[in-house]
Amino acid sequence: MDPMCFERWRDNQPLQEATEKFSAAAKNFLAVRDSAETDDRIAARKLWQNLSTQYWDVLAALVDAHTENFPEELSFDEGERLFIDFGYVSDELTPASPALREALSPKAVPGLFQYYSFSDFIAEAYTMIMGKPVTPPRNGFSPEGKVIQMRRQLDGMQARIRIIFPVVLARQGALPSETEALLADLQRCLESYTEVSMRTRGYRESQEKEKQQMAVEHHAFVEAEKRVASFLKGNGEEAAGLDGNEIQKVTGLLESAKNLARNIVFVTQEISKWERRVKKTAAGMEGIPPVVRRRKLKDLLLSKKEYISLTAKSARRDPSQLCQSRKAPLSLDRAAAIVEDLTALDPEMLVVARIRMYGIPRVIVVPGQGYGTYDWSDHTLLLPAFPLNNLPEKAAAYALGTFRWDSDEDRIIKNSYELIKENRGKSILDLSSSFYKDYFLWLTKEKKGYRILPRNTHKVFLQMFAPRNPE
Repeated sequence: MDPMCFERWRDNQPLQEATEKFSAAAKNFLAVRDSAETDDRIAARKLWQNLSTQYWDVLAALVDAHTENFPEELSFDEGERLFIDFGYVSDELTPASPALREALSPKAVPGLFQYYSFSDFIAEAYTMIMGKPVTPPRNGFSPEGKVIQMRRQLDGMQARIRIIFPVVLARQGALPSETEALLADLQRCLESYTEVSMRTRGYRESQEKEKQQMAVEHHAFVEAEKRVASFLKGNGEEAAGLDGNEIQKVTGLLESAKNLARNIVFVTQEISKWERRVKKTAAGMEGIPPVVRRRKLKDLLLSKKEYISLTAKSARRDPSQLCQSRKAPLSLDRAAAIVEDLTALDPEMLVVARIRMYGIPRVIVVPGQGYGTYDWSDHTLLLPAFPLNNLPEKAAAYALGTFRWDSDEDRIIKNSYELIKENRGKSILDLSSSFYKDYFLWLTKEKKGYRILPRNTHKVFLQMFAPRNPE
């Protein structure tokens, strides 16, 4: 590692000392890395462990350099982001995929979760601790921005429904007047249907007259949906050439609109929770000198280190944050797509007590390899930039599974799962590890119609994840 790799900080002595120390260790490591001698291989392993520890020393020094003059926000350049987000140093020390730089650019689509690269997370933590204006993640949206984008998506989806449904329903025998009435109810009543179905605070605390109106519109939507399903079903036969795949696409479009409307409600609720979080952090920092606040940021990074290392330890892999893979890393947009898809298969996680209290967890793509995990200390899901065996779905499922397990405060999951015959007598650690694996199979296979889990385990999962009242 060239000690001048962070070019704009050439005059920052602590950072230069940290990088020079790293460079010396890297030089010694490279000298013995490819040796076949036993002593050299032992030395190489120790030097690599030392370099992995120094990643955090260099990171802390880099953040210190950025925050020395207390800027309004942190802005890392490309080389710094490659180091922070992927542990990339040089092609010689940390050989990587040519796609590494490309993974810095994609923007996460607006969804239920807030998505961060590790450098985004650090930048936001700085503004929170220092009491600076909090800006959206570099490759993401603010909660308010997400609601705007998602409403635009819903408008586009509603427009597609207005185009497609008349054609499809006419082929199934619906009169134009019937189709027009059904579309009117489906689109006019979607918001009330969503509010009543989720029993949101807006519905529960509304005036009785408004509540009754919402209930009427909820009923109208349900009846319109049933009527559409009846037309599509016909007499149990294909009508006018409309096959099963076409019917599935039509019903899927309506289901997507319902899911998006539901997500908009969840994200809207997040706005007030996020504002409370910002105010609470500011209140906790009030009266603390800026210099002391900088140390708190460093403490936050070191505490994050312990949880990030779990992504590799759970997969029994090297916990180093330095890049060790030539495969393309998990980009933020890909991570977002996977997490959103898996969450849609287990929507009941969104009504657990921990989410009602703290909001929907933030998702951070962190340097390193392995499986995903949940950081209880600050309510974040951690996804490794290099998922084990290049299976990002498994990494994301393990993160969500860890959240499910750790947030099971009423022990509905734990009590049921430990009673499965194969799980009796397992330690708490073995039991949780087994659950993460089964949960991954449940989401990615069982929820899609493939019977993979043992019969008893399958039955228990049906019981554990049965829909519950959001109240």
